[in-house]
Amino acid sequence: MRRHNEEFKKWITEEIKRFVREDPDNRLNLLDGSYIFEEPLIGFVAGDDPIFYKLKEVIGEFHLTPKEAVTKIAENKGISVPSEKEIGVISYILPISKKTREENAKMKSMPGERWAHTRLFGEQFNKKLQRHLVAFLEEEGYFTVAPQQVGDLFETKRDDKVGYASTWSQRHVAFAADLGTFGLSDGLITKAGKAHRCGSVVVNQPLDSPQRREINETNLHWDCLYYQNEGCIECVMRCPVGAISEEFGHDKDLCFEHAVKKSAEFVKENYKIDIYGCGLCQTDVPCEEESPVKEEE
Repeated sequence: MRRHNEEFKKWITEEIKRFVREDPDNRLNLLDGSYIFEEPLIGFVAGDDPIFYKLKEVIGEFHLTPKEAVTKIAENKGISVPSEKEIGVISYILPISKKTREENAKMKSMPGERWAHTRLFGEQFNKKLQRHLVAFLEEEGYFTVAPQQVGDLFETKRDDKVGYASTWSQRHVAFAADLGTFGLSDGLITKAGKAHRCGSVVVNQPLDSPQRREINETNLHWDCLYYQNEGCIECVMRCPVGAISEEFGHDKDLCFEHAVKKSAEFVKENYKIDIYGCGLCQTDVPCEEESPVKEEE
């Protein structure tokens, strides 16, 4: 059953919020059973939006457009490939719970236990939500792809220009859907802050793009106090290994060495789960739970 643009957005928004609210896997079941994520933010963007070609310039030619994401899957299924004008992208933000953020804000070099569990089980839930949306939409007759869930499409690589990057950046897709802008640490700052996970799916439903500001250096970092001449370097101070600085922004190699390699040993030894994480630059900072930049009246 095809729906008009606004009707479709309302329908999907309600379903995403319902799933996040009701699904039992959105819980820290090995700890206290509390929510992993709070109420999500949802955004939409047209599949033929020029911003996706801009992302190829910013990230790399390897970054997929929505059309490229659906083409291979459609061909594999032996169905006609939708045109760019027939495609839309659904993006969402899953804000990490206040209790988890508060615990991690007290940490100085390694992630808190709740944060580590969120990194493992929260990302499992994030992927489950993407799979649910694919099944939910396909049941209604839509052709849907979750690029992060398709091995032939999704890949994380080490690029000479931008460091570690993926072929489908959830943060940049969320930026395209006007859900947030980037901070000094590379984190996406949203209305619910930058302590979150994000996901997206591509569907053969025409959708309108949001009215974003013109893309320039200031607007790309609109929600970051540092770039808005407020002088905030709280994320710099929070990083235990100096991977964030005013000079070079975010050093992905230093970050990777600490957040992925060193933290994994700590988490396994202390929390008895096999995952890595950090999140210190996302907590105990002004942009932890909101955009600290106030819109002009």
